Amino acid sequence: MIIDLPATVHRLPLENPTAAIQEYAAIADHLRTGTATYADLHAAATEAVETALNANALLLAVVTPPDAAPAILTAVPLPFASPAFKHTESRVQTVRTAVSCYPEALRDSVENVGGPDVRETLVVDTDLGPAVIAQRVPGAEQARAGRPLALQLQAFVPAGVQLLLTLACGSAHGWAAHQLLFCQVVRSIRALPAPEDEDSYENHTYRL
Repeated sequence: MIIDLPATVHRLPLENPTAAIQEYAAIADHLRTGTATYADLHAAATEAVETALNANALLLAVVTPPDAAPAILTAVPLPFASPAFKHTESRVQTVRTAVSCYPEALRDSVENVGGPDVRETLVVDTDLGPAVIAQRVPGAEQARAGRPLALQLQAFVPAGVQLLLTLACGSAHGWAAHQLLFCQVVRSIRALPAPEDEDSYENHTYRL
């Protein structure tokens, strides 16, 4: 599977957890605006990388578009359970079972059982087939339940190993830029052969 990431998406080397933690902490330190110490940032980076590894993530990246709050982008493989769609509650609001092979049926399922924070869904075309994107905006229900209050975009991508792509941001600042970038990344997913880490002026191409 091939994916194009814009230059504002900084992929972390999950194959080398120590380097991934160091790069994550360095980026967070560069972007720091609050009172958090470097030790705090390193601890947060360690937790993020360990969480990604425990989820068997294929991708962990920091997204830093201009005039927008930083966000986290992950790609996690989903176990196959087609055609039924099942929803499992989790604190990070991810679906633990695979997507349906019918995009409109999956879209309806996400809207019906995805939880109260699902505000909007749409279907976009990729070279692998239609992908369903859901926008999650937390509200009072999530606050009462103690769930993370991050805005999220999630894409359910059809493939041999179906993929859940998630962009999460703790602020609404620049959210429109994140929406545009996320849709571009999802549309770029394909199965065509390409050289590993092929770079262009605007994008970096990676194998997942």
